[in-house]
Amino acid sequence: MIERQLTAWLNKVADRPQIVHIYGMRQTGKTTLMEGFRKAIPGHLHYPFQNYVVLNRYRSDIERWIREIEESLSRVETGKKLHVFVDEVQKIPDIFHALQGLYDSHKGNLKFWIWGSSARPLKKKRAETLAGRFISRTLYPLAQSEILKQDSVVPCLLEYPRYVSGINHLTPDNYEAFLNRCFRHSQLPEPFLADDIEAVDDLLEAYQASYLENEIRRENLVMDIGIFTRFLRIAASENSSVVNYSSIAKDLAVSSPTVRTYQDILTDTFVTSHLNPYSSRIRIQVCKSPKVYFSDTGLARFISGERGIPVRTGRIYGSLFECFVYNEILKQKQYHHLPWDLYFLRTKTGTEVDLILSSGEMKCAIEVKCKEKISAEDYRGIEYLMSCDTSISFGIVISLQGAPLKLTDKIYNLPAWNL
Repeated sequence: MIERQLTAWLNKVADRPQIVHIYGMRQTGKTTLMEGFRKAIPGHLHYPFQNYVVLNRYRSDIERWIREIEESLSRVETGKKLHVFVDEVQKIPDIFHALQGLYDSHKGNLKFWIWGSSARPLKKKRAETLAGRFISRTLYPLAQSEILKQDSVVPCLLEYPRYVSGINHLTPDNYEAFLNRCFRHSQLPEPFLADDIEAVDDLLEAYQASYLENEIRRENLVMDIGIFTRFLRIAASENSSVVNYSSIAKDLAVSSPTVRTYQDILTDTFVTSHLNPYSSRIRIQVCKSPKVYFSDTGLARFISGERGIPVRTGRIYGSLFECFVYNEILKQKQYHHLPWDLYFLRTKTGTEVDLILSSGEMKCAIEVKCKEKISAEDYRGIEYLMSCDTSISFGIVISLQGAPLKLTDKIYNLPAWNL
């Protein structure tokens, strides 16, 4: 069993009155996480609405659910909380109004924990009825730090020069094999842990089918599921790229606004995330379209129709590595609730910086290089950006190189196994 980072946060907020909502893309392990957590809380109530018998018991009689909770609460010792866990909460639409009423009537005595797999309707219903009454976190596919059982240096990135001396520069055993597993199996828990590659493919195929059926078709998010399926494959094949809406629209014979809607659906359902372009105070022409990253490299590769592991020195492997690094930073940003803004830079003349972290006056520029030996050419983009924007005080190259850790007076190497 791989221990998830969110467990510590769950323990931290257990005494707070707000409803806790865990969300994220399908198959990231939300139910497994909450099953392990709830079993450590005595006297709780559990409503697994993915079980048809349980669902049918309350779907047409939400008042029965309310009465059960209030009756159980009446038997709780003074000063104690009654914890109520609800899985697949979106399966009973009226439950959100019931949650609102119970929370307002018994604030401080009732603690609700809710989660589910249909991301878009869940967020909508929650926003409509539970505003100001909940706290939430996103559960992502497995993080490198969770798999390798180590602390991540990501929370220290904006102060990296102070911590660089303590960075592990020794390449771990089998690190390349670990990356290949992430790229081929995915970092979704079940396929990552599967040893049979046919089982991995079956699991990823089932994920894709379930996503299209339950997130897209059943929620009536698109008019033509066939066109959306084709779009999904194109989007996966262009993972880690700047979005060209007009080009995709031409391929699909639809309008650019339709493609934008499709892209928003992927983001709303946590399958992808956007990285916006950086402009700030620099007076240079920059690309204004966002880059899009799939939340899981292995899933993107499977949906695109690719199998196996690409050549280590090739462009495709480099794009997978960039997506992997971006997602590891995003996971830690969310898990540690870091007040960062993330951007990328691409100028009209072709100069690029993969990632820019910003928090108030603190900024750093990051390049991602799937190399074991970094050259000065690999951080030319960082040097150019720093010359244009003096608010960026240092840069980092995230790579597969161990030492040295200091490349110039203001640019540092960060071995990827520390993420």
